[in-house]
Amino acid sequence: MKRCFLLIPGLWVGALGCVMGGDLALSAGAPVTAAVRGTITDCGQPVSGAAVVLQIQQDEPGQARPVDARIGPVTTSAQGKYIVEVGPAFAVPGPASVQLHVTAGGIAQDVPGGTLNLTLGLPARDTVRIDADLGLERGGCR
Repeated sequence: MKRCFLLIPGLWVGALGCVMGGDLALSAGAPVTAAVRGTITDCGQPVSGAAVVLQIQQDEPGQARPVDARIGPVTTSAQGKYIVEVGPAFAVPGPASVQLHVTAGGIAQDVPGGTLNLTLGLPARDTVRIDADLGLERGGCR
């Protein structure tokens, strides 16, 4: 069952929100956000200029449709640091799976991530740290 309602915060401005089966299908107004930050190294040395892409997936009950998004790339700083702000369309508050895809020096690597807790509002309240040593990931450090 789908019910729609009109919220009128002023006399001439309105926002439409829809409820499907009693569950909120989409956030009406506030975005769902989070952030992922970390450092990319190669055998302990910072990797400057690496391209970091965040893969985020979420499939929660009551969600309008699952999230399967790639965000980025963002480029690492001279110290190998990066930050990716996350606000995927159709996301709902709750857990989402994340992993990194890093390209440095012409070599691309997938880096396991973890779980990110998406929350309503800005700025993002939850930040997950994912540090990756590309040399260790490929077994090339001594």
